[in-house]
Amino acid sequence: MAATAVLSGVQSRHDDVFTSVFPQADYTTPTPESTPNIGVLASPGQPFGGFSLPHNAVEDAVRFNRAWSTATRHLSLPISGDIWQKGPKFRPEVHEAFILLCSPIESRKQLEAWYANEMGVHFRHCVLPELGEWQQPVPLSAALSLFQKTVILLQKSFTQYFSGLTALIISANTTEVRAMLIAFEAQAKQNFHVLVLNSLPQQRLQKTIAYVMLLLMKTSLSHNNNPEICSKQAECRCSVKSDFLPLDQLQAVGLGGNLGERAFALAVHKLLARVVVHRQCFQVRYDTSESVIPKLRRWITERVAPFIEQSLGILTTNLSFKLTDNDRNGFAQTAVSNLGWLRTASLFDYVLHWPETTGAILDIKEYISSNAAEKSRVCSVFMNIMDRRLLHAGPQTTEILSMYTNVIHSFRLLDTKGVMLEKVAGPIRSYLRTRDDTVSIIAASFLADDEKGDVINVDPAKVCPAITVEVSKSSLEDARDHKMLDWSDMHWQPDPIDAGPGYKASKSEDVVAYILGLFDPEEFIKEVTTVLAQHLLQANDPEYVKETRLIELFKSRLDATKLQAAEVMLKDVRDSVSLNKRINPRAKFVTDEPPKPREIQAAIPDEGITTQSLYKMFEHRMQHAQFLATLKLVATRRNDLYFPKRTRLPLEPTQPAEADEARGIDNRVQVLSGFFWPQMRSNDFVLPPHFAEMDSSFGHRFSALGNQRKLHFRRALARVTVELELEDRHVREVDVPAWRASVIDAFATMERPYQDANVEYDPEQGLTAEQLMEALSMEEELVMDALAFWTGKRVLYQKAPATFAVLERLDMDTGMAPQRTTGQREVIFAVMSQDAMLRESAPMFETFIKGMLRDGGPKEVGGFMGVTNMLKMVLPSFTYGEEEVRWLLGEMEGRGEVVRNGEVWAVTR
Repeated sequence: MAATAVLSGVQSRHDDVFTSVFPQADYTTPTPESTPNIGVLASPGQPFGGFSLPHNAVEDAVRFNRAWSTATRHLSLPISGDIWQKGPKFRPEVHEAFILLCSPIESRKQLEAWYANEMGVHFRHCVLPELGEWQQPVPLSAALSLFQKTVILLQKSFTQYFSGLTALIISANTTEVRAMLIAFEAQAKQNFHVLVLNSLPQQRLQKTIAYVMLLLMKTSLSHNNNPEICSKQAECRCSVKSDFLPLDQLQAVGLGGNLGERAFALAVHKLLARVVVHRQCFQVRYDTSESVIPKLRRWITERVAPFIEQSLGILTTNLSFKLTDNDRNGFAQTAVSNLGWLRTASLFDYVLHWPETTGAILDIKEYISSNAAEKSRVCSVFMNIMDRRLLHAGPQTTEILSMYTNVIHSFRLLDTKGVMLEKVAGPIRSYLRTRDDTVSIIAASFLADDEKGDVINVDPAKVCPAITVEVSKSSLEDARDHKMLDWSDMHWQPDPIDAGPGYKASKSEDVVAYILGLFDPEEFIKEVTTVLAQHLLQANDPEYVKETRLIELFKSRLDATKLQAAEVMLKDVRDSVSLNKRINPRAKFVTDEPPKPREIQAAIPDEGITTQSLYKMFEHRMQHAQFLATLKLVATRRNDLYFPKRTRLPLEPTQPAEADEARGIDNRVQVLSGFFWPQMRSNDFVLPPHFAEMDSSFGHRFSALGNQRKLHFRRALARVTVELELEDRHVREVDVPAWRASVIDAFATMERPYQDANVEYDPEQGLTAEQLMEALSMEEELVMDALAFWTGKRVLYQKAPATFAVLERLDMDTGMAPQRTTGQREVIFAVMSQDAMLRESAPMFETFIKGMLRDGGPKEVGGFMGVTNMLKMVLPSFTYGEEEVRWLLGEMEGRGEVVRNGEVWAVTR
């Protein structure tokens, strides 16, 4: 209670101080109807005077008091009982009272002030208690109902406050009286509007009205639109009608004017920022790859601008209100900016799915074309998303490279000057250089097969199809001028002010140039040479058209002097084709002859295949009618699929012994220049006897041609075609490595004499990996690879742990599930990888390192006189970097041969 008393005292003193400066007006309640002066009879029809009484101050005061009592009694508002009762009945003397009071300016202002106080008292006692919800934050769910309740209550009070005045104005008998009453009413309405605005929290009221207007605008759009038709046309016919907004009511009850204009502006801004840009009419055009921004601008100018003009005319009571051209452009630019920001937020996804999202890229281009400052913001947003979603350990390198090509295309379309591309491509290039497999993937992608824009039969983790497609479209010579300045260029323009230092060099580069520029040319050429060697060994085209074009492309983009090894390798394989034709004229190099029925049968998978898919494998070797006739012999049709027949096919026509002999030497040999080719696999193992005879026969014929070169047959590089006759099927595998052929040949039922041991396959016992390694003198790596391959092809199966046998029939109960391990094992290539070559040459390198540290003293890994640089100067075959040298030193340290002291390495004593 004490605290309450103190607070009351403080508030009382505060009120006293405020009153002393701004005294409150003392308004009385309406007085009863005055009686005539004592001793004076009121004349008929003269309520404010007698019979021709002389004019004096007393009579004026009496007349004024009577007029005041009559006017205030007519305007008085009840605050108890029936607070919404209608005003008193109209009487003739009321007109005279208002004429008397409103003629002098002083008395009219007094009456206006009194009525403003009367409205205030009634509003505080009768209206505000019903609007107490405005004193708390308004939930969005209750905004519309509270708004409607407020408007209805204010309309009701407005009607009560001004019904009496309206009746007076209507019944006025002269224009002068009517004008006088209208002026009084206008001032009273103004006071009412001020009363409403000062009684409610304006900020909360404005936001609520704006939200309600936005809801009503959305409702109007939903009633006046057809998005399906608009999305197919170049023009949007959806419209917003002002009839859906209670603008007249707001203006009447005092919620119009500046407050209504601000609320309306806020609603229009949200309409353009949220509703319009998400409408179906302005979604990304995936079908035509066109920008929707011109369509949006026309819609704002032709549909939204008239609605804004009409609405503001009602709120400002200026029905002839018109927007200027700058205002219309401003609204259109607001919508374009909001749409541009919406597209920018999803720019990463649009670039990822390029070129289907060309329309979205064009939308962003339109957005930034009118404001160059937005370019840096778009780049910043894109790079932030890219760091979060792309440049980390999760995505594969092929995915990053594919995204990199899309970035080049998209940002060149977005900014033809290349400034934006220069900004966003830098982080991708820097990150790609940190990945170990980037160079090998790029090299493999350059050599992948591209068939009509589709990259087929590739490992998605080792080949980037986007790069392959770009290489196929790239010209041997870049058609654009790479000069820094062309004096004959009549369309020259200065560099953009936001261009970086590398702008001129990157302005004329295409996608291939960007890819080639990721790494040092020498490092890239070295990797490409390794991949090209592997590719040439497996190529089937005797003309080597694709490989020739690729080398010419490299020569036009890179240093041609560094590509000597690639040119020699291409010359070797070409010369080998002509050499084989001279030495072995009956050899078959290209399978242009019609396929045999067994070959077609072997190509049909167990799960079935369609006619069209199967014919694509043989369409270059036989006619369609001939193919269908052969297909009926080897396959059974079920619905739309063909399945292989399990019956034995008729034997092929017998061939004479000469043909058998010719078939035995049906081989193709490639003579390679060992100095120019990368280091290749040199595994040696036992081949079937007729393979050795073929090698010896070719060597004699090669020497007879007068060649001075010595031949060294690398059996690990040989590839053969294997045909297997099983009880219920015929299996044919093309381009099988020779070690796989040797392993499956060991499972033949006839006895096979080998070098130091005899291996005889017994279907009941099977063969183990150890037996095969001993009989074939083959490394465990190759034996396990061959067993995994034939097990995956369901030719072999595990009869027991580590014991394999032939699966003669597919319906055999093997007792163990087939081991499909081919996809889980690393592919063994003929050309050795850099790591494999390093491991193989490690003893030689370690010997040089040990002698170097012993003779030259301790050294660091890097530096001009470091271990790495000295190895490169002494050994031309050493093409590795500091990381590989550290690995060699680490191996030597593990054996106790060297010791490390900080960054310096020395030989142990």
